[in-house]
Amino acid sequence: MKKIVFGALFFASITVVNAQEESNSFQIKAASVQVGVLSGSSSISNISDFQKLAPTSNFQELDVIGFRRDNNFFGSNGPAFSMNVIMAKPANENFARLNTEFRFGVSYQQSDVFNLSYSRTDEFRVDTLTSMRNGEQSFVDSIYDQSYYLAYTQRHIMLDGDVTISTNPNKRFKFYGGVGLSLGLSVSPSTTISYNTTSRLRNEIRTDDFNSDFDSESTYDSYRNKSGFFGRLYLPLGIDFRVGKTNETLKKYHLFVESRTSLMFQSVPELNFTTNTGNATTMGLRYDF
Repeated sequence: MKKIVFGALFFASITVVNAQEESNSFQIKAASVQVGVLSGSSSISNISDFQKLAPTSNFQELDVIGFRRDNNFFGSNGPAFSMNVIMAKPANENFARLNTEFRFGVSYQQSDVFNLSYSRTDEFRVDTLTSMRNGEQSFVDSIYDQSYYLAYTQRHIMLDGDVTISTNPNKRFKFYGGVGLSLGLSVSPSTTISYNTTSRLRNEIRTDDFNSDFDSESTYDSYRNKSGFFGRLYLPLGIDFRVGKTNETLKKYHLFVESRTSLMFQSVPELNFTTNTGNATTMGLRYDF
């Protein structure tokens, strides 16, 4: 699978380079770098999926009897990074009328493809306090919290290609949008299972004693998984600000904010092929040649 993917990506890169050499209609116009955060939804999963992803784990479905499953619809979060070369046709070409640009680059992002979380709280009456002044009683409760968190994380390295159109590029501010495609691989995917407990005392009258005997404990296990294929369709949408107004050097620099709303396709060798959605929100710097 890896050889096929890298072969396809290499062939696509050579095709783009050859097309530029054979025709002078396209020019390398600029380069950019951007960094931000990927957030989105995790794919639907269950405990049996994690037993396949971490077959040597001692975690069992029996461990969460009496626990509440927490909803984590927006459970996929991680860093996102991208570098691009921007190409365009000369100003006298038809594409220039729409301010059309073609971007090619490499990206990295990290996301939790699957995650599950369970929690449970138990309360026990441990003492009754009686005031010597007025005989008023108050109760002391012991609160014991338990939680499990299971996550399957992929780190994606991919090649990007997209086309964008924008408002007037001669203005200091411009807005742009487009459509793009990424192809790549997941690198060092892993499964983590953590178990956390906390215990504390609560006095219904003396609230300052709520955390007086707070105690916590955590265990954490990580398992390495197999790499797989990754792809995404995305819609870049951004705002670009040219730094310089009159200075010719500063006019070459741009600051921009961009979102890439994505439909992501990833293979999980231990399970199957899955899809989920996400949005990479980034800030970037562009330099015009």
